[in-house]
Amino acid sequence: MSPEAGGGPPGEAGRDGPLRPDAEDYVLGHSARELDRLDNQGALYRAFTRELFVEAGLAPGHRVLDLGSGSGDVAFLAHELVAGSGGEVVGLERDPSTVAAARARAAQKGLDRVRFVEASLDAPPTELSDESPFDAVVGRFILMHQPDPAAVLRAAQVHARPGAAVAFLESSMTSLTQGVHSLPFSPLYDRIVRWKSAVVRGSGADLEAGLRLRRVFLDAGLPEPRVRFHAHVEGGENTPWYAYIQESVTSMLPRARDLGIDGFDEASVATLAADLRSETVASRGVLVGWPVVAAWCRIA
Repeated sequence: MSPEAGGGPPGEAGRDGPLRPDAEDYVLGHSARELDRLDNQGALYRAFTRELFVEAGLAPGHRVLDLGSGSGDVAFLAHELVAGSGGEVVGLERDPSTVAAARARAAQKGLDRVRFVEASLDAPPTELSDESPFDAVVGRFILMHQPDPAAVLRAAQVHARPGAAVAFLESSMTSLTQGVHSLPFSPLYDRIVRWKSAVVRGSGADLEAGLRLRRVFLDAGLPEPRVRFHAHVEGGENTPWYAYIQESVTSMLPRARDLGIDGFDEASVATLAADLRSETVASRGVLVGWPVVAAWCRIA
């Protein structure tokens, strides 16, 4: 997921969509710290993901293909729904160290029906052609990092049976930069939202991937999808959102330095969770978490 046409330097949105890298890449790298951050992110978005998979019809006995597995969070969630009666999940991930981490986690959990394969998403491994077709193709926060997301979905369909579910959850970061992200308005959260968006955009990812999901499905030759919009609204003393924001910004600092994007450093990030909590609690306000769009359909 050819790149969409547009003017301006790489990473900036053009008239018809963002210009993104020619090569499939994950903009924040694959360090152990980043994999831990993705696990925490997975916990925050677990309910939305599970709701999508249930609505799409994942059930015991199904074989599921998970695109861009990372450290395995989505694959493990899918397994909870398909376990039994021969159910299986196969995760595709291009980074060898991440594949190793996902396999280790599966072993720790004792999940012998979840396996991970090192592969590029625009050309799933030929070994899958010798297996039974999949009952579902799923993914979360992965199409936004692909140069041609529709091509990724077209390639995956080759390994799915007629009537298989296609279900994806993608971020809609522009919904915060262009809309309301806090009430009352939080100057600190505004800095965070715009800084994170600048880093992700500068790295070549699509900040509008969520709202673009319907078009991507149709461009991939899929039927009209069902589409939902979800967002957390967080506030008070005990929400995990503050800690997640601090860890997220910390994880992105090296990429921000590479891109020449200022705004945060190690010193300011060290107290970010406490500062954001103090500001939000004092105002008795709320923060809107990064919205996501869920879409699913069945292959004709």
